[in-house]
Amino acid sequence: MAFAAPPTLSTSASQGTGKTRYTDYPLAMAVATTIFFMWGFLTVLNDILIPHLKSVFELNYAQAMLVQFTFFGAYFLMSLPAGRLVAALGYKKGIVAGLGIAALGAFGFWPAAQLHSYAAFLGALFILATGITVLQVAANPYVALLGPERTSSSRLTLAQAMNSLGTTLGPLLGGLLILSATSAAIPASLHKAPETVALVHALNNAEPAQAIVAMQQVPADRLITALGDAAAGALDRLPSDQVAATMTQLPPAQLADVLDKLPVNQLAATLAAQSADRMAALPAERLANALDKLTAARLDATAAAQLQSVRGSLSVDTQHTLSSYRQKQSDLVRVPYLGLGLVLIVLAAGVWMFRMPALTEATERADQGHHTLLDALRHSHVFFGVLAIFFYVGAEVSIGSFLVNYLSLPDIGHMSEQQASRYVSMYWGGAMVGRLAGSAMLVWINPRKLLAAFAAIAGLLVVITMLTHGQVAMASVIAIGLFNSIMFPTIFTLGIERMGPMTGKASSLLVMAIVGGAILPLLQGVLADRLGIQHAFILPVLCYAYIVFYGLRGSLIRDNALPASTS
Repeated sequence: MAFAAPPTLSTSASQGTGKTRYTDYPLAMAVATTIFFMWGFLTVLNDILIPHLKSVFELNYAQAMLVQFTFFGAYFLMSLPAGRLVAALGYKKGIVAGLGIAALGAFGFWPAAQLHSYAAFLGALFILATGITVLQVAANPYVALLGPERTSSSRLTLAQAMNSLGTTLGPLLGGLLILSATSAAIPASLHKAPETVALVHALNNAEPAQAIVAMQQVPADRLITALGDAAAGALDRLPSDQVAATMTQLPPAQLADVLDKLPVNQLAATLAAQSADRMAALPAERLANALDKLTAARLDATAAAQLQSVRGSLSVDTQHTLSSYRQKQSDLVRVPYLGLGLVLIVLAAGVWMFRMPALTEATERADQGHHTLLDALRHSHVFFGVLAIFFYVGAEVSIGSFLVNYLSLPDIGHMSEQQASRYVSMYWGGAMVGRLAGSAMLVWINPRKLLAAFAAIAGLLVVITMLTHGQVAMASVIAIGLFNSIMFPTIFTLGIERMGPMTGKASSLLVMAIVGGAILPLLQGVLADRLGIQHAFILPVLCYAYIVFYGLRGSLIRDNALPASTS
């Protein structure tokens, strides 16, 4: 059964000065927003995959960021083929094709998990991202063209709000199905116990020798609680060998509860001090997480040698137990992505049944001059817009990719990865709220000025999270999502403004620029390995500074040959 869109004026007519409707095709707009929801959901799952695969395959931060490099690299490599596909099929069939390709990529996670291969996971991600690239090329300009040019930024921002709904729900579902909670809840009474309070004070303020003695004199449950409650950096000043000697006195079950609370130098020394039998008695999940923490850390020569010694001393049975655990963790992604693949197939069938308007006036079929990508790029607002998309997507993806690991740090959030995934949902939820509000604001406020203001605030929030710790650092980094909200749709609509039959060419260029989500997170991963996660956030600061420039100057249309704007 087909659903017919209401008859209305052509796109060119809808851009006349007397046109006041928000959208000429409300049903088509509703279908398109569903597409935006799905690709938002799929894209944000990378933020959950990164810490998960980092643990499964024992990767450092730079290696883990290959997830985003592969996913967003597909935008650069496949954008031009996607543009040709959409030009040949039209918007509707192009959207159906994109959904089908994305479903194929989602199904690819099943054999990747069976093979326990990081390369196979990256291959499936590339196919999935290729499908989303086709959707981006088709759906973004399509929504912008579903009504008057004056409200195109507002309309695309509204559609992107559904994208943000997907990015809000994705971390919640992904965190429950893929990430596991590694820290057991500690009763409030233990935090308030006199022995715990006294030990926390000693760890924070006493001389190292006195702190070690205090650690040796309290019951194990108070020790575990105090290690988690102590100030960030309190344990760093304690001699690693003495901390290791103290930890060796704990039974394996209680030692397992301590591992995630120790700084890397003390952790390496503690593991190196354990016998093969005690290592074998540790739960596989806790031992695996401890080894992952050391693998990703910047270790000094002593700790690096201790880590190598630990790996070499593991018994064959312990190595087999770790391998089995990692295989089970790899299998956790199969069911969620199989379900997503089936949903994409159903959605593709639904779009196929819907009779959507062609809007051929702004496609390559109406380009009698046969313009090239270079012709579109010669327009300054397109050229600067391509750079703005590159830097915006790079900043947004870099922040989202590091959130789970960042919030898990002892001096930031000190929480499990599963708990941190809930805050990732808040980060993307802020973008949804901002887009809903921004959609209304953009009807009345100059989009260029609003874009510059939001970028400036986002940059300031990144600086705050770099200079602070604890709740302030958490709140500021999560709040960035609220001000990311209008950036992509506003940059996109400003970048294709008044491009006429070259809209498709400009759209392809802008989608290619999403490769920023591949390159900048990888660079930030390198910085995180060398400088630490917190200092690596300097990269997004520079990105937001450029977007301020684009909003104030770079987006201005300087070519008099373009048609007059109706806004």
